[in-house]
Amino acid sequence: MKIQTDPFRKVSAGTAAEICARMDLSAEGRAFLLPTLSPQGYLSLLVEAEAIGDAIRFLAFALPIREGVWWAVAVAQGNLAAPSPVEAECLERAAGWVYQPDDARRRACMVSAETANFDGAAAYAALAAFWSGGSMAPPDMPEALPDPRLGAIGVGASILLSITSGDPLTLNERFRAAIARGIDIANGGNGRLEGDRPIKAG
Repeated sequence: MKIQTDPFRKVSAGTAAEICARMDLSAEGRAFLLPTLSPQGYLSLLVEAEAIGDAIRFLAFALPIREGVWWAVAVAQGNLAAPSPVEAECLERAAGWVYQPDDARRRACMVSAETANFDGAAAYAALAAFWSGGSMAPPDMPEALPDPRLGAIGVGASILLSITSGDPLTLNERFRAAIARGIDIANGGNGRLEGDRPIKAG
């Protein structure tokens, strides 16, 4: 899988090291990291090494949070052949927050994730939206801001849960499809692949 050499339009960091400073990498992932390496150059090395966890988490931290949540929704919808009603609600509410990221929609994502018992790719997509910013405390309680890394952590967890839940023999195929979606979003696209169902926004 060849990754572009031009900068990703939606990624503001100039180097991969800027992004990696905010996240946890495996020893293998750190071995590829050079001080002046670009985000797209570093992602290319991770993908070619099939360092699945590092590559997914790196792109989750590289993207702005709204684009990251949209990536999680697109990957989950592409991998969930028959989402349950609660999974569909999580994804619809997460997509709704992307379209209109107000506090009411953000909090509605938490309600859906809780209904899903905080389990599965769809729940983590909704959690990523809830963790995007704003208080985690109830509206009538003193403000409690999330760790700024939580949103990206939720995005990465959602995508990893999406791609690891199927046949192990086709894991690499799902991994590369998820990366292709993420790169499209990083360049201002919608992350959709041929044959995708429309993404509903609740």
